[in-house]
Formats: sequence, C-alpha cells, structure tokens
Amino acid sequence: MGRTYSLDLRERVVSAIDQGMSKMEAHRVYRVSRSTLDEWLDLREQTGSLEPLPRRAPLKERVLSGEVFGEFARRQAGKTLGQMALAWEHEQGQQLSEMSFSRALRRVGNVAPKGLTRKKRVGVTASDVRPSVPCS
Repeated sequence: MGRTYSLDLRERVVSAIDQGMSKMEAHRVYRVSRSTLDEWLDLREQTGSLEPLPRRAPLKERVLSGEVFGEFARRQAGKTLGQMALAWEHEQGQQLSEMSFSRALRRVGNVAPKGLTRKKRVGVTASDVRPSVPCS
C-alpha cells in the first residue's frame, strides 16, 4: 500500500478544484490519480475534513490476533497449518490460507506459552529414516 498524501497537498488540490480547475487538469498538474481526487472530495463531503482516515489492519490480521485465535491455536497444537486452516473453517466458517495461520502463529507465539509451533508436515520423511546396517 502506498504512502498517505500530506494534508497540505490534499488541501491545495481540492482548493484548486473548488476555484474552477477541472479534475483532469488537477490530475495532470499535481500528479494525483483521478480516483484519489474523487475519494478526497467524497471524504470532505462525509467528514468535513481532508484529514486521512486511520488505517485498520486487514480483517484476517484482526481475526487472527485476538484471544479467540490464541485459544484455538492452543487446542490445535500439534496440527499442520493445513489441518489448522480446515479446523478454523469448520469452527468459524471463514476460509483462510495456510500462510495466514503461519503469520498468526508467529504473532501469538511471541505472547503465548511455549509449545505453539508452525508445523509444515506430518510424519516421517526420507531424510528421517536411517538405512539399517546389516550386522556382521
């Protein structure tokens, strides 16, 4: 996501439009997209100000950072990310990616008791199996 435009620039651009400059001309002169100009005009109409609204974390981050997720993660300890994603969808009715769970477990792991890990696979892999050496 891009950086927020300064309040000073917002005020200058909207003031120029109010004084008769067309939106296309303001777009060219100030190098601000037309959709951004429309958003600023709508913002001023709704709030009476051009002050940028505070950003909120994406829904996934808000959902996966609460106590509900912490409790869920403790109940599901020992499962892979894929298994956790399926269990979450079953319990909460919300489909989330394995990567979302990985990031959430990393956040929860910083404040939760030890034992919450991000398991990527279940079972034994070929590198875990040692070849048997015949006895002589």
